[in-house]
Amino acid sequence: MKYADVKRAGARTKSLMFATASLVLAVATTGCGSECVDAYDCRSENGPAPEGQAWTCAAEKCETRPVQQVPGEDAGTDAGTEPEPDAGTEPDAGTEPDAGTEPDAGTEQTCETAPHDPVLGTLQLQTGFETTGSARLPADVLALAASPGPTYTVYAVRGSGMGIDVGMYSLGIWPDLQPDDTKLFDVVSPADRAGTATVFSNGFLVNDSRYLFAGYTTSATGALGSVAAYDLAAPAASSYIEAQANFTAAHFTAGEDSVLLVNSVSLGTAGGGLGVFGLVTSATPFQTVRLANFPEGEAGASGFTAVTDNGIAMLGFSSSVDFSNKARVVAPSVLADALRGGAPVDLGTQAELVVDSDFNGASTFGEGIAVKRGGYDDNWQFVSTDVSRYALSLGIEPGAVVIGERTPVLSFVDACTSVTQLAHLGSDLLVGVDDKNGQRLVRIQVAR
Repeated sequence: MKYADVKRAGARTKSLMFATASLVLAVATTGCGSECVDAYDCRSENGPAPEGQAWTCAAEKCETRPVQQVPGEDAGTDAGTEPEPDAGTEPDAGTEPDAGTEPDAGTEQTCETAPHDPVLGTLQLQTGFETTGSARLPADVLALAASPGPTYTVYAVRGSGMGIDVGMYSLGIWPDLQPDDTKLFDVVSPADRAGTATVFSNGFLVNDSRYLFAGYTTSATGALGSVAAYDLAAPAASSYIEAQANFTAAHFTAGEDSVLLVNSVSLGTAGGGLGVFGLVTSATPFQTVRLANFPEGEAGASGFTAVTDNGIAMLGFSSSVDFSNKARVVAPSVLADALRGGAPVDLGTQAELVVDSDFNGASTFGEGIAVKRGGYDDNWQFVSTDVSRYALSLGIEPGAVVIGERTPVLSFVDACTSVTQLAHLGSDLLVGVDDKNGQRLVRIQVAR
């Protein structure tokens, strides 16, 4: 398997990586599979954690977290002995360690004993942002999307990252989420549910106010897959659109046209290799068009896609050099010209969003983009450093975009709390948070 396949696969198990070795490079952009139930699965699959680290299973993915030492404590521990919580018990979410007390100098501080904020855990909210509510999140959520406000219904893709039992569900109205176990629509088409190819759910869900869109790819040659379009107004009219090696998507509006931007190799009858495609849904039957080409020679796989409240599109790809995620930003007028019959946008001519690290998550955040920054370690696990926002605005020249300075939103001080989701709720950011107190959604907004 190519290095890109392994690195981009991230949390998939080693057996899964070898099983998909025959796929094209773009398959590396498919969603991650479930690889563990508890920390013991991680140790069985990967062996002992590195010295000073402990395996943990977060959102069905194996991660290493530091075993924190009290200053002055001897850091030497038996690398084969890793403290783990009892997987069958959950701590009382209403009780937290007293943040004002220090652990006894003779005891080792771990993620079980470290002070956790009831909402943010060990994450640190940065100046200029505030939390405005939180809600419990089911453990099997793969992707999130909210309806347009002012009353927000939150929807989710739920199931396993690998397999056919993946569906769209309602989680209820924010912030009083009451998940409904009634499946709205199968993400995987009937043909692929009945087929023999392995199915990988992709980590996106888009709500354009009329439709819910989610995608998947398969282990079939060429990374065949589809985008599921669930019609909220007329469920019987829901459909599937073939989309080879689709990875992410976002909603874009151009005048009267409502468009789903799909980061893939093809979409419906539109092809031509890696790029960004448009699914025009404002009229039926849907129309498909190629909208953007990645910079020549720079793209090795698909990337992240988002559209800000002021219509600026972030269109991403994985670098063919080191497989880190890259992104360009495109003004709405430039993308609209391509939609109305112009040539696909050459992203090599568009401004680059310089993140100064790798990132493995992105979302709209008002008139800006939020990304989860960090990098992959030697075990291809993503180690997060922060969630940061970049304001995007239109420049004076036609088609120009002005990129603001990086503004940290959340900082990771340890690996005890992880961020599993980035989505948007109106102009605010929804962050999926997971730690010893379970999974939850946190709403963050720019401080007024």
